[in-house]
Amino acid sequence: MAARFPSRLTLASATLVALASLALSGCSGPAPEPTTETGVEEVASGWPRDLAMFDNAGEPVTQTLKAEPQRVVVVGQNLAELMVAFDVEDKIVGVGYLDGADSYYEEQLETLPKLSDQVPSVESVMALNPDVILSMSFAMTEENLGTIETWNERGVQVITADNYTIGRDLDTYYDDIRNIGLAFNVTEQTDAYIADEQKTLDAITKVSEGAETTPQVLLVASGGANKLTYNYYSPSLGLVDEMVEAAGGEYVEVSKETYAEMSAETIIKANPDVIVMTQFQKGSSEEEREALVTDERLAGVTAIAEDRVYLLDYATSVRGTPHLGELTLSLAEQLHPELNYR
Repeated sequence: MAARFPSRLTLASATLVALASLALSGCSGPAPEPTTETGVEEVASGWPRDLAMFDNAGEPVTQTLKAEPQRVVVVGQNLAELMVAFDVEDKIVGVGYLDGADSYYEEQLETLPKLSDQVPSVESVMALNPDVILSMSFAMTEENLGTIETWNERGVQVITADNYTIGRDLDTYYDDIRNIGLAFNVTEQTDAYIADEQKTLDAITKVSEGAETTPQVLLVASGGANKLTYNYYSPSLGLVDEMVEAAGGEYVEVSKETYAEMSAETIIKANPDVIVMTQFQKGSSEEEREALVTDERLAGVTAIAEDRVYLLDYATSVRGTPHLGELTLSLAEQLHPELNYR
């Protein structure tokens, strides 16, 4: 069964291939070992299989799957995209909490049985009689869909992902994918994807090291209806900081909070060279960008004065989707147009 990944922006020029080979010399064999920080362990090919993960409080949890899941409720667009990418979307009986972001898999996502734009109700999930829930960890709390323990008591196993309590980074993203590989018997595809994605990111980083400047990059999430404030995400709330670093930029941190409202004065004080903008469940990304660049309060900010405000896909830059490497390449080319990434 072949995984279905988006057509990548080609990285096949002799320069970048050579750099990628140099970056990974001696690493062309099996995929990287799971990180010890997240505790995901490789298990035997038979069943049952133990999957190690974390609950939303950051406590380690093990879920035992007796067989490959056949009825799966997915909470999170990026997780639905990963199911499609690894060709196991036929197991999905319901999906909720869609980001409303553009996707390479838009047609496939539209065919999935949609439960809710937000976290689905307990009743709607129970009515589908799932054997597994694959969900962003925040949804698996008493205040939302219910705890892992509660669902286990109902005979339903839970696979958590996108855990911001322990911090979102490439390692946790890869561990989420490894768990999908183990759960759905597609470890060959998931291991190959992780190795390929890391190779792409390493190659981008290698080229970026040749840049003469390191642009200061601020992430701005669109704000409320009044447009008087914007939103700030700390590095622990997404993958975009690592994307910026690979692309040869420096991620600007403006608050000690993990998530905070960001005033115009804060953006002016930070005065970034580049702004990357993303938004959750808003389809009018160009309109959001236009509102930012025409905000008279921000006219003197370097990124806006020099027209260096770029849009980033929310699902990829915050949660992680199969086209992470491609989007990082696009960002690198925007930060350093003088460099040859192809």
